[in-house]
Amino acid sequence: MSQGVRADYYTFEALLSSCASPESVELGKRVHELLIRSPYVGNTELNNKLLKKCVTCGSMRDVRKVFDRVRERNIWHLMLNGYVNNGEGDEGLLLFRQMRKVGLVPNKETFVAVLSACASAGAVEEGFIHFNSMKNEYGFDPGIEHYLGVINVLGYTGHVNEAMEFIETMPIGLTAEIWEAMVNFARVHGDIEIEDRAGELLVGLDSSKAVSKKLPAPPPKKQSAINMLEGKDEVSQYRSTNPYKGDMYEKLKGLNGR
Repeated sequence: MSQGVRADYYTFEALLSSCASPESVELGKRVHELLIRSPYVGNTELNNKLLKKCVTCGSMRDVRKVFDRVRERNIWHLMLNGYVNNGEGDEGLLLFRQMRKVGLVPNKETFVAVLSACASAGAVEEGFIHFNSMKNEYGFDPGIEHYLGVINVLGYTGHVNEAMEFIETMPIGLTAEIWEAMVNFARVHGDIEIEDRAGELLVGLDSSKAVSKKLPAPPPKKQSAINMLEGKDEVSQYRSTNPYKGDMYEKLKGLNGR
């Protein structure tokens, strides 16, 4: 190609396959530049491959450039998950709003990605809004992956007690994955009581987890209400002063007709 030989479709396909690892960022950028100047700039299959490569390398700026020029936008989930995996949940939620604005209808897979974006962005209330919209607006019955998505939103933001109360509202069978997530969230946020309780329930479902490895201690964080919990009195006080309590509990009560 450096000698003026024009790359065809199969050349680009081979080049994209050869730069699929995170270590090949520069090669991927070169292929991107060549594709832009080629007759295949609008080819959906090649652009999808390029997008996947850019997401793998964590280059969301390059991903967005490709995404914006592709006419057939059948790759929204890839973009959403790319933002989440690269710690850009806010951008993922912005993309979802754009998706709805242009009239594209989300499916169950979309909502898994959206809830992950809410967890990444720390968007608790927005997470509940999207979760409720699944059934209220689109007629989807949430699956275990969507309930786990809400638990992740609450757990990542330190609302461990609220995550436990949300679990109590769930109308479907609880899995070891849910209790394992709660063990980890409680451990990270220093809630020994919930960690022990979730641990017992986890072992009851999966005895192989009885000798699970301890997570490494989290780095020091700024002092927060959840770090200072010591006993039931403080737990009650924390719940009464939780800034999300009013809206969140209204949403919880509205779930599944409760």
